[in-house]
Amino acid sequence: MHLPTPPGNLPLEPPGDIIRSVALRMARRLAEHAQPVRALASVVHMVENDETELAMDDIGLLIQWFQFPVLRSEYEDLVLAAEQLNSLESLTETGVERFVVDG
Repeated sequence: MHLPTPPGNLPLEPPGDIIRSVALRMARRLAEHAQPVRALASVVHMVENDETELAMDDIGLLIQWFQFPVLRSEYEDLVLAAEQLNSLESLTETGVERFVVDG
């Protein structure tokens, strides 16, 4: 489902595309850590199976579980997707912000 674009703004990228992109970037960055990479792959599969809301919840939980660093750009993208899904609690309740690093 695409949200309407406010006049004068660029179209919003669908939240599933954002989550998928972030999960793939994280997986590449964490390639040497098999468990988080497998978990991130499951997030990608959720998006591909039209389970975007579940993927949003899951990515927050796995960041909390594995406690790996989240680049600021990744976090900002996840916030954008969460706002579009009306589910910021997926990030706030898991405390993802505490794992954000500049880079």
